[in-house]
Amino acid sequence: MKKYFSLLFICMMTYFTNGQSISSYVIASAGESAEAGGISVSWTLGELAIETLQDNSETLTLTQGFQQGYFEITSIGEPLSNHFNLRIYPNPAREFIWVDMTSDEIQEVIVVMYNLEGKVVYNKKLTLINGPEQIELNNMMSSQYILRVTDSSGNILQTFKLIKR
Repeated sequence: MKKYFSLLFICMMTYFTNGQSISSYVIASAGESAEAGGISVSWTLGELAIETLQDNSETLTLTQGFQQGYFEITSIGEPLSNHFNLRIYPNPAREFIWVDMTSDEIQEVIVVMYNLEGKVVYNKKLTLINGPEQIELNNMMSSQYILRVTDSSGNILQTFKLIKR
């Protein structure tokens, strides 16, 4: 009897252990994916929707299924002022990024970069009158960073999520 109970216990544990993982596959009648020029498109036919959200006027519908797109948010929040245009590129980056700003009022900015632990890994005042400034990333590890740009008074102009590959 103990042998059967032990065997049953092992089978049950194996069943429950394998049942804890969520796999990312879709049972569908048709589907395809293609990639060209850095753009990836995939679709499935017959995928079951697991949630549908609609606004009260039924003009906006969001249907969530098992296959979802992959988006990386690189700008956090809207700029606090309309008197400047600030760009950080390329993002994701490998060796360096460019900080480019056009403004009639702001001449200097302070760029502070934080790692995911909240520690400052870069802090420098940049003068952007003569065009974009380059920031070297070679000495930084591959990770995600928060890049905050402020004016000389300490007012936050914009915050970015920077991805270093």
